Amino acid sequence: MIAPSRPPLRRAPVLAARPRCSAALVRSFAAAALVTSTTGCLVLEPPTYEHPEQTAPVLSAVFPPPHLPIHIVPGREGILNFSVTVLSEDNGDPVQIAQYIDYGRRSRFGMPYRRGEVSPKFIAAGTIEGGQRAFTIELDFDNFTLPTDGVTPEKECHTLTVTASHAFTECRCPTDPEDMSSLTWQLIHCDPNDPACPASCPAMDCKATPCLFCDDPSLQDGCVTPPPDR
Repeated sequence: MIAPSRPPLRRAPVLAARPRCSAALVRSFAAAALVTSTTGCLVLEPPTYEHPEQTAPVLSAVFPPPHLPIHIVPGREGILNFSVTVLSEDNGDPVQIAQYIDYGRRSRFGMPYRRGEVSPKFIAAGTIEGGQRAFTIELDFDNFTLPTDGVTPEKECHTLTVTASHAFTECRCPTDPEDMSSLTWQLIHCDPNDPACPASCPAMDCKATPCLFCDDPSLQDGCVTPPPDR
């Protein structure tokens, strides 16, 4: 027996009415939240984004290069400028800049530097995507002197350390030792034409002269009042 033929399938009629809002537009933003407006048209609600996680600042030297010692001739010191860039994800917090002379050398006040200052320099908050931000550190020897008490045999030898962090303690050290970056230049306070003036200075010897750094637990717990600069 031959089965009776089936009637052809009939497609449902398609409504000819044109939709008030573009279906293609809706499809292209299907991941966004949709809200119905009073006119009956679908309105796209902008997506919300989490704040990016804050990262430790990363400093880079522009000029002078940190690997070259800088001779400072007594009586002709003038002003020294140090050009630096910082790169960080700040999540709205500005980057703060501190500068130390002879960082790591314990001062008579028990601080980890012989001259220290959190300068009033704040770098506006930025992002990794925004790239490096430039700033300048200035040493004005009309208002600044290098230590002369000679805690090391090479009395002419000093260092300038520039440190960036998002917050500092009253000891002028970064609040979070993981949230910091630093650059160090060697300063030699003598005339390089003088045969007695060293061409470079030896690395800090913490066995010969005990060192102290900002991550020392005694500084994390004992910062009560800001120490004097001198």
